[in-house]
Amino acid sequence: MAAIIAILTGLAALVFWLGRAAQNAHHVTDAAKEIANLPRKMRYLKKAGKSGLELITDPREAACVLMIATARSSAAGTVTNAEAKAIETMLVDTMGWPADDAEDFVDSLRWLTRDIKQPDTVLKPMTKFLKPRLSTQEADELSHMMTEVALAEKTATEKQTYFIGRYRDMMGLNLPAG
Repeated sequence: MAAIIAILTGLAALVFWLGRAAQNAHHVTDAAKEIANLPRKMRYLKKAGKSGLELITDPREAACVLMIATARSSAAGTVTNAEAKAIETMLVDTMGWPADDAEDFVDSLRWLTRDIKQPDTVLKPMTKFLKPRLSTQEADELSHMMTEVALAEKTATEKQTYFIGRYRDMMGLNLPAG
């Protein structure tokens, strides 16, 4: 009887330790899978962690953000219907944006930049983004589009004129010919 109890105890101990070994092997494989997926997970977190201006990936988007900032530099401090219409028209006529999508696109970029209280804060990141992507002629055309947005309410404010002038300076458009 003692031998049977010893054999059963030995089998129970063996089953217990085999179970623990299997459990540890499972933890090791989980850790290996986690390490294998780490690069993919980091890429996702890098993309998911972006917000606001970090989401701008297209020069047309950056140009639209600058036009919206020009509109927000007005006396009203917001984008009026006339200014939004002017931006939509330029997106379609000048930048080749589909007419059906222009209004939604402008609305989405207005929402994306809604937390930006000072329009000047978009100037540096957007010009840094645009400078290597635009020719001098395209950069000059954008300054004219910004001026059209400023004139959508008939007269440009001093703040709008200053904003456009700073854009021209940062893009190297006000350099003397020579």
